[in-house]
Formats: sequence, structure tokens, C-alpha cells
Amino acid sequence: MKIENKSIYFEKNQIEKKIKKDRISIETKRKRRTIFTIIFLLLIISTLNLYSVAYYEENSFTLGKYLFFVFIGAFSLMFFNIFNYKIFKKEKMIKFIYSASILLLIFVFIGGKVLPGVVKTINGATGWIRLGPINIQPAEILKVPFIIIEAYIFYKKENDSIFKLIGISFGIFLSFAGFIILQNDMGTVIHYFAIYLVMLFMSGIDKKVIIKVVSGFGILGIVGLVGLYKYGNIFFDGYKVRRITMYIDGLFNDGYIGNIDIGYQVAQSLLAFGNGGVLGVGYGNGVQKYSYLPEIHTDFIMALLGEEMGFLGVCIIVLFFFLLYNIMIDIGINSKDFFGKYLAIGIGGMIMSQVLINLFVAVGLLPVFGIPMPLFSYGGSSILTVMTSIGIVLSINNYTSIAFDKI
Repeated sequence: MKIENKSIYFEKNQIEKKIKKDRISIETKRKRRTIFTIIFLLLIISTLNLYSVAYYEENSFTLGKYLFFVFIGAFSLMFFNIFNYKIFKKEKMIKFIYSASILLLIFVFIGGKVLPGVVKTINGATGWIRLGPINIQPAEILKVPFIIIEAYIFYKKENDSIFKLIGISFGIFLSFAGFIILQNDMGTVIHYFAIYLVMLFMSGIDKKVIIKVVSGFGILGIVGLVGLYKYGNIFFDGYKVRRITMYIDGLFNDGYIGNIDIGYQVAQSLLAFGNGGVLGVGYGNGVQKYSYLPEIHTDFIMALLGEEMGFLGVCIIVLFFFLLYNIMIDIGINSKDFFGKYLAIGIGGMIMSQVLINLFVAVGLLPVFGIPMPLFSYGGSSILTVMTSIGIVLSINNYTSIAFDKI
């Protein structure tokens, strides 16, 4: 009788496990389909948006180069989709990724001084490596290794003291940020810091401690902005200081209006959004692409979309990105692997913070940082970074139902 009861219990247990496994499998496939659908729709809208610019400029090279990187990015996404992300959990792999990343940043810094034909300076920032007809920005691509390393730190040191965990993780951030600052690319450093804050906030650290840390940085930032606004022109004489003072003037004193110097791009961007209204002026009918807004296909690409598709069109794009972010966070939270959890959360934070920073810059709520819009801005490094990171999240999703292994 006891044997029979054990047999019934075993069969019941097996059935319950199968039902649970099937349910997880269905949920995993649903998330994967949703991610692919969102990416496909975003790329279609982005291609149409860039075609609107390219058609006016009669420059098919811009669109062709964008589509080339989308193709390479799609290949990278599919590769990492079937790639076992847990390989990154190995300590030797983390050390290799960190060493290679720092060496690449050192090469860019030194190359900018001794190899100007290889390492290019664009808009004041020295951070692009010329590879034939294309330029690659290592600081952009290294966001993925940065997240992988930080995810490993949070995973390994989660049970250590708060100060040790924050100290090590913040030290990793500073090592990346230091070399990127030497490239004169403060905007990318700010984005790295935003990624770090998202991962820190989603960690197991007491939220009161995190709030205190973030508040401290916030207060320092405000004091720094006020100091630069009042005394920056006395102690510094640079383009970036004038850009910050113009941002404060624009935010509080309508300083963008009529300005043809530092605040010109933001002023034209605001005109584009205002001209678009709620529904937009119609596809192809925007006027800011007629050289009023310089390099509209890069960091201010959303100004064109806002003008032609209106506030409603911008809201739809933001909604797509928010859904993508929400799915990534959900994948991270449901992952049985804490490394996978932090990795998915970091990638989700990278994409969503980049969206918000780009939009806030376009409407004058943040200084001009030079942060591209994910999947929309013309820039191969950004596209490759985003597509690769999405592939890694898909890999985490594929292994959600798999218990811990030796990897």
C-alpha cells in the first residue's frame, strides 16, 4: 500500500513538474515573440524616418549605411539569442572582458594623440576608430561588457557588506568613466552612470542606503550646475561650460529662443515638436530636415519624428520601448540565475535610460550630451550595441526555466 502511495505521489509530482515546465515554456516563447515584434516595428518606423531625411538630402548612403548596421546587428542578435550567456559567469572570462575593454579604451586615448588617421575626433570627442568607410565608437560598444562585469560583481558580492559591494562596483564604473572622460565624451559617461544606478537600485542593497547615495550625487550635481552657471565663465573657457549655462538659461529663462550659438539645435528641435503638435504635419512634410536642424539624422532624430508624426507618434515609440524594458526586467526578475537577473536588468536600464536622455535633450530638459536614440539615430555602434544586448536578454529568457548548472 505504501509503495502504491509512493507511486501515485511520484506520478503526481511528475505531472505537476511537466505542467509547470510547459507553462514556463509558453511564457518564454511569448516574451521572445513580443520582443521580436517590438524590434521589428521600431526598425520599420526608424527606417521610414531616416528615409524621409535621405530623400530630401538625396543621400542614399546615410540610409544604406544604417540598413547595413541593422543587418549586422540582426545577425549579432540572432547569434547571442542561441548563445549560452552563462559562459560570461566564468571568472576568467570576466577578467578577459575587463582587461580587453580597458586596453581598448587606452588604445583610443593614445591613438587620438599619435594615430589621428585611425582614431578620429568628431564634435570635440576623440573616440571613433576608423575601419575603412565606417567609424566604430568603442565607448558605445563597451556598454555591454560594462554591464556584464557589473552583473558579475553584483552576483558574486551580493552577500558581502554594502560598502564593499558599492566600493567594488563603483570602482569598475570609475575605471571605464576615467578613460571615456579623457576622450572628452561626458555624455557617454553620464549614460554609464545611469546604467550603474539602475543596476544598483535593483540589487539587494537596502534601498535607504541607495537613496542616500543617489541623493548625495544629486545634490553635488545641482551644486555643480549652479556653480558652473555663476562662475564657469570665470574659471573655464570651453564649449561644454557654455552649453551647460545655455541649458540653464533655456530651462528657466527661455534662453533657447532666438539663440544661434550653443542652443541653436535645441531651439530648432523645440520648433519641430511644436510644429508637429498632436498628430504631426504628415510623413515627409517636416521642414526641419531642410538644413534648419543640423545633422537631424543623429542625436535629434526624434525631432523629425515629432514634427511629422506628432506627439502621438512619439508616445507610441516611447510605449514600445517601455514595453521592451518591462519585458527585460520581467525576464531578469524571473531568472533562476542572479547573474542573469542583473544582466537583463542592466541591459533594460541601458536602453530605457538612453531613450529618456535622448528625448529630454531634444526638448531641452537636459543639456546636449550627444546620446543617440536606440535603433533610431544614424550610428552603427549604437545599433550594434542595442541589438547585441537584446540578443543576450533573449538568451537569458531561453534559459529561464533551466536550474543552476556548473557554468
